[in-house]
Amino acid sequence: MAVHHGGKVGAAAKKLATKSTSKATKSKSGKTLANHKAKYHK
Repeated sequence: MAVHHGGKVGAAAKKLATKSTSKATKSKSGKTLANHKAKYHK
């Protein structure tokens, strides 16, 4: 599978890595990443 940088998942990862991101955004980003992991990285 090709490695794709950017898009929804990349943006979510960036938000989680940023200290100043709000809690609500972080939880949403975490969910996006978790869903992606479950779907594509078994």
